[in-house]
Amino acid sequence: MPPARDDDDGREAQLLVELGSSVRIDRTSTAERVADALRDLITRGDLPAGTPLREQQLVSSLDVSRNTLREAFRLLGRERLVDYTLHRGVAVREVDESDVHDIYRTREPLELMAVEYSAQAPREAVEALLELVEAAEHAVADEDWKEVATLNIVFHQRLVELIGSERINNFFRVIDAELRLAFAKVEHAPDFFRPFVPRNRAIAELLLVGDRKAAAAELRAYLAEAERMIRAGVSAA
Repeated sequence: MPPARDDDDGREAQLLVELGSSVRIDRTSTAERVADALRDLITRGDLPAGTPLREQQLVSSLDVSRNTLREAFRLLGRERLVDYTLHRGVAVREVDESDVHDIYRTREPLELMAVEYSAQAPREAVEALLELVEAAEHAVADEDWKEVATLNIVFHQRLVELIGSERINNFFRVIDAELRLAFAKVEHAPDFFRPFVPRNRAIAELLLVGDRKAAAAELRAYLAEAERMIRAGVSAA
């Protein structure tokens, strides 16, 4: 990646100030909460791959100590969300094709498990999937592809939540944050995420009528196609 220009540095610094003001952390908070806040920003697409995470800027905007921030960086590093480079500091990690393949190998069994567990999930939790699809359809109409990508991430998080395990939910949120780094390389392409929305609708509607076999088949095909498209986009980026 080429060195950042001075104007890029200024823009990124201002972004972190603005983001920090929206996720200000209490002084007594732990490094885990700081890591949670930064992970959420990554998942929303506000901190795309390659974004420098300026220590001084974040210490000030999040109102935490350097030690707390550095521990948060270590946590995110173990999750493969940030990288440290000598003389350049910490930045949001870049992902490649092999990362995307591994992410989808991890996602598929969990999401298929969620389809099976949907039989025991509260109906309102399944209905919430359709509400997310409807929001994504509005974002498509507005050609807000960043929002479409975010809602796609949330849709699959809510699907996995049908399993009813907080441990799995926490693990899957990390996986989805890493996937969002791949999304950032392709979401600028017009209509890239458009085909995902009707497929999410199909899955939600099949779950609502209890046809888990058809939902699982649709999900397998969907994930295979999504992986192919995203790997191709990452390779071309």
